[in-house]
Amino acid sequence: MKKIIVIALGMLAAGCQSLPPEQCTANARIGGQDTTVSIYGVRKQANQTQYYAGNPFDWKWVSANNFTSSTCEKS
Repeated sequence: MKKIIVIALGMLAAGCQSLPPEQCTANARIGGQDTTVSIYGVRKQANQTQYYAGNPFDWKWVSANNFTSSTCEKS
C-alpha cells in the first residue's frame, strides 16, 4: 500500500507545472474594480504590445490596451 501511495504522489508531483517568473504587473479595471494582474511575458504582435497575463485573464496573451497602467517596460 505504501508503494502505491508513493507512486501516486510521484505522478502528481511530476504533473505540476511551475509558474514562469513574473516580469511586471499591470492594472486593469474589471467590473468597476481596479485589479492588479501579474504579467509573465511581453511581446509585440502586428505592431501591438501584448501581455501574457495570469488571472483573471486565464493565462492568455492580452492586448496592453486592456490595462490602465503597468510597470512593464515599453518596447
